[in-house]
Amino acid sequence: MKANKSVAAALILSALSISAAWSTDKSKTNIGDDVAQHVQRQAVEPAADQAAGQATRVGSQAAIFGSQVPAGTASRTVALPAGMKYINVASGDTVTFRSGGQEATWRFAESIRGTTVDLGVLLPGMPNAQGVRVYVERSHLFTGG
Repeated sequence: MKANKSVAAALILSALSISAAWSTDKSKTNIGDDVAQHVQRQAVEPAADQAAGQATRVGSQAAIFGSQVPAGTASRTVALPAGMKYINVASGDTVTFRSGGQEATWRFAESIRGTTVDLGVLLPGMPNAQGVRVYVERSHLFTGG
């Protein structure tokens, strides 16, 4: 008798969960479309989401080294000719980079040990920036020198 009641309860619960799942496609998402439309749209747009995610990762990696600032704040300007291999900067330095008619200004973060980064990571849209190593000196702020 107990076994019959357990089986009956399991069947009822199973039927309830199936009906809830069956109607899920009619539920609304937080942007107002139903679940079936949402899933179809996500299947079409994964490449755009991947590109946005990659840009976010690159942006967050660049933020470790400082940030882009308005052009009038630079202490010096550096031209980026084709074939340039590296540039040395001081921690906390603000530099305007010029290449191919474009200009961007970057303020380097204070670095405890000194660091290096590809300028193409900091300024991905800047011509001739890819492959140029930026050597950031160790900060005098943290070393007392």
